[in-house]
Amino acid sequence: MGDAQKNNHYYSVEEYEAIVKNSKEGERYEYCDGEIIPFKDEYTTDDHNQIIQNTADSLKGHFYPKGCRVYTENVRLIVEEQTQFRLPDVMVTCSDRDKESKDAKRDPIIVVEVLSPSTSFTDLVEKVEAYKCIVSLQAYLIINPVKVWVRIYQRDAQGHWQQEADLESINQTIAIPSLQLNIPLARIYHFVF
Repeated sequence: MGDAQKNNHYYSVEEYEAIVKNSKEGERYEYCDGEIIPFKDEYTTDDHNQIIQNTADSLKGHFYPKGCRVYTENVRLIVEEQTQFRLPDVMVTCSDRDKESKDAKRDPIIVVEVLSPSTSFTDLVEKVEAYKCIVSLQAYLIINPVKVWVRIYQRDAQGHWQQEADLESINQTIAIPSLQLNIPLARIYHFVF
C-alpha cells in the first residue's frame, strides 16, 4: 500500500464519502474515527505486489469453489464497530450482502495486509484491534515483503482471538483450521525468495 499522510481535522463519514466520490483516479483514502488518511498514488515494490498477487491467487483457488470472492487493494472495507473504512491488501468475503454491494465490503472472513514502511505501525497495531471487531472475520494475516515473516491472528473454536507463533521459514504453512485453509509460505513468497 502507498505512503500514508495523516490530517488533523475531524471529518464526518458523509464528508469522507464525498471526498471519495469526488476523488481523482488513483487517489485512495482510509477513514478512521474522523480522520481521513490519504494514500499517495505511488508504486509499491515488485515484491509487495507479487505477494499480494500470490496471496490472492492462493485464496481464490480455495474459496472460489465455495462461492466466495477475493478482493485486492482498492476495495474498501467498512469496520462498522469502529467507524472505519480501510483498504486491505487482500480480503475474502462469502457474504451475500457483500456480493450485492458494489461500493464497500462489511463481512470478510480473511483480511491480509502486506507491510510497507509507511503502514507498518497501522497494520501491526491499529488494524489488529479494528479487525478483531468484525464479527465475520476468522483470520487476519500480516505479511512482510522484505523477509519471510507472517503473523497470524485467528479465532479459536470458542470465538476468541489468538495470535499464533510468527512464521519465519519458507517451509512453513499458514493454517486456518476454521476455514480448512492451508497455504505454504513458498506459494506466498513465490518469485520473491
